[in-house]
Amino acid sequence: MTSMVGIQYDCIVIGAGIEGSATAYHLSKKKKKTLLLEQFGLPHSRGSSHGQSRITRFSYSQEHYMKMMEEAFPLWSQLEKETETTLFKNTKLLVIQKPPYDLLDNRKRELLKCGKPFKELTHEELRQNYPGMKLSKDFRAVLDHSAGTLRADKALRGFQVQFEKQGGILKDEEKVLNIIPGRYVVVYTNKAVHRANSVVITPGAWASKLLKPLGLNIPLQVWRINVCYWREKFGDFDKMPCVIDDSTGEKHVYLLPMHEYPGLVKIAYHSGIDCDPDRRDEHATTDDREVKLIQRFINNYLPGIDGNKPVITESCMYTVTPDWELVLDHHPSHPNIVIGCGFSGHGFKLAPVVGKILSELATGQEPSYDISALRISRFGKSVVSKASL
Repeated sequence: MTSMVGIQYDCIVIGAGIEGSATAYHLSKKKKKTLLLEQFGLPHSRGSSHGQSRITRFSYSQEHYMKMMEEAFPLWSQLEKETETTLFKNTKLLVIQKPPYDLLDNRKRELLKCGKPFKELTHEELRQNYPGMKLSKDFRAVLDHSAGTLRADKALRGFQVQFEKQGGILKDEEKVLNIIPGRYVVVYTNKAVHRANSVVITPGAWASKLLKPLGLNIPLQVWRINVCYWREKFGDFDKMPCVIDDSTGEKHVYLLPMHEYPGLVKIAYHSGIDCDPDRRDEHATTDDREVKLIQRFINNYLPGIDGNKPVITESCMYTVTPDWELVLDHHPSHPNIVIGCGFSGHGFKLAPVVGKILSELATGQEPSYDISALRISRFGKSVVSKASL
């Protein structure tokens, strides 16, 4: 590793997943000299931003995310225009829940607040419209008309391409080894030494590994998620909306229509097993509890799907906070170090706005949104070690 510090940047963004790439995109739009670092060769499937599809929606139970999504949709549309690429498909979203109907009722209230169209479906309407599903009569359902799917891989690449077109510098296969705080932040990698006025840390599942040496012990749990693709038997699942079953709260089952593999439906569980991201593949076959849970869901409610076993199983990394809220904040002791982590499996759709907020924090601007619920301080003083003060 060379000991010479190279170019002086306005900002260095660490981690070129969707959040880091969106942040770098916004910084380059602000005409800031920005370096985006990625430890793996691009594209890769080691983190949380790969694959072809993600659900996007307005219907959040948290009002602050609803407000963010009001801007996220136009920002996705703007990226589509800039890249001349279709990123969003309006498939709609069917949200179902058994008693109690608290989360479903919250979603309806928030959709009403922001004036987004939805419809409550009767049991008979569900039966007629979605023959591949067979829900018991205690299920309630709401169809969110404005929701759909994002082309994840194209969205990620779109941010990166535009970032470079706007003058940004993207370096992959460059792993960060050390971050030295100060008036200027110095970043040591396996290839070089970089310096910047500010640094944004968006490393996904590797957040704790970079933050602990900086004196931060944010309570982050890293999960390896099984993303399963199941064979359709009947039911026109290519014409289905996305589906979320809110019956188990945050750890819900979700379904996406057939976009990635012909004849296969993406059905997964919003939970996983604890995992060291550097040893992800060692966990590939050690625990299949969530796969069995999905099988039970299919066999109980989806007669149009072959629930015998998934045809394809891929993996994705989640980094989860105890309250399932994001972390967007300055380092408590080093205001020119900005942190975005703990996206808890719902960060992709929010990425254009998250990137905007992180770029504002990195350049000393007041954030466009109230992020008080997303600050590090909510975890208490114990997350900050004395060494970092």
